[in-house]
Amino acid sequence: MTIASVHALALDVGFSRQALQTRRVASPMSRFPAFAERRASWMWPTKKAFVRIETQDGTVGWSCTNGGEVTALIVREHLARMVVGRPLDEIETLWEQMFLSLLPNDRSGFAMMAIAGVDIALWDARTRQTGRPLTELLGGTRREHIHAYATTPDPARLAADGWWGLKAAMPRCVQEGDVGLDENVALMEHFRKIAGPDRRIMLDAFMAWDADYTLRFAEATRDLDIFWIEDPVPPYDIAGLRRIRKAAGEGIRLALGNFCFSRFDCAPLLEEGLVDILQPDVAWAGGITETIRIIEMAEAACVPVILHNTCEQPWALALAAARQKVPIVEFVDRGETSELYGLMGDPPARRGGCVAVPAGSNTPSGRVAAAFAELTGASQ
Repeated sequence: MTIASVHALALDVGFSRQALQTRRVASPMSRFPAFAERRASWMWPTKKAFVRIETQDGTVGWSCTNGGEVTALIVREHLARMVVGRPLDEIETLWEQMFLSLLPNDRSGFAMMAIAGVDIALWDARTRQTGRPLTELLGGTRREHIHAYATTPDPARLAADGWWGLKAAMPRCVQEGDVGLDENVALMEHFRKIAGPDRRIMLDAFMAWDADYTLRFAEATRDLDIFWIEDPVPPYDIAGLRRIRKAAGEGIRLALGNFCFSRFDCAPLLEEGLVDILQPDVAWAGGITETIRIIEMAEAACVPVILHNTCEQPWALALAAARQKVPIVEFVDRGETSELYGLMGDPPARRGGCVAVPAGSNTPSGRVAAAFAELTGASQ
C-alpha cells in the first residue's frame, strides 16, 4: 500500500509551562543572566511537532516530536516528497533516503527530529494496517510493565512509589562558582535523604558544566553514592569527557546520548568507552528505525540503554519492552496533570515504580486531531 499524504503541524501543548521548565535549571545558556532563571527561556521552539501520514486505502499513522514550526517545516517542505507515493512496507529504505537527502543541510537536531516524526508515523500506520501492536512488529514481548525511574523537582512527592531511582535537575552552572557548587551538592543531599540509603539517585547537569567542575562535584558528593551524572558537558566536548574518564575511571558513571541524534553521534562514545548508560531519545534520534540500530550498537559494546523521556512516547515504551533484555525507562514528573502525557493515547498506567507497556496504536488527543482536521480536512 502506498503513502498518499504527509502532513505536519506545530502546536503549543504547554511544554514550556510545566515545572521543570519554569524553574531554575542549569543549561548551556545559564552563564547569561537573561537565560538563567527559567530553563524554558533558552530552549528550541517549545511547541510540539505532530505528523500525520495516510495511505491510499485510508490507513493513518501518527507521531509527535519536538522542534515546533522548524521541524514541521522540514517534514512538510522536504521529507514529504521522499515518502508520498512510496510503499508503506519500505520503512528502512525511506529512512535512508530521508537521511541522505538532508546531508547537504543538517545531520542533527531539527533534521533528525523531523525524520523521527515521519518514521514513527510510518511504524504506527504499519500497526493499523497489520492489526498487530508495535511490540509484536518489533519482535514481541511478554512484559506488561517496565521498571521506571523518575526525573522530578519534588522527590518527596514521589518517594513512596517504589521508583527504580530518582533523578534531579541541577540548578547551577559552572560559571556560578563555589556558591553554585554548594547549591548543587545540597540538592543531591536532599535527594539522598528523601530516597533513603538503598535507592538510586542520579542527576542531570544538562550540559552546563565542564570537566573540572564535574570532577570537583563528584569529589564533593562521594559519600552520597550518586548512580550517574548525566550530560555534564556539551556533546561536542569529547575532550572533556575523555578527561573525566581518565581522572575518575569507574568512579563516575556517565549517562550520555539524549543529544546524540543518530548512531553516528553515539559511535565515538561507545568506541572510546566514554559512556556508561546510553540515553537516546526515540523522537529525536531518527525514530524507531534508527533507535533499533543504536540499541544494537550499545548491546555489542555491553553498554546499557535507558531511553530518554520514555513515558511520554508510547512507541519508546514498546521499543524498550520488545528490544531490551532488562529495560528501564524514564518518567518525567510534569506535576499532578500534564497534557504532555496524553498527546498520543492515554497516559501510561503507573503501578508503583513501573509503567504499563502500551498495546494499541498512536491515538492523537482530541485537540491534536481537531487541529489537523481544521488544517487539512483529515480525521483520525
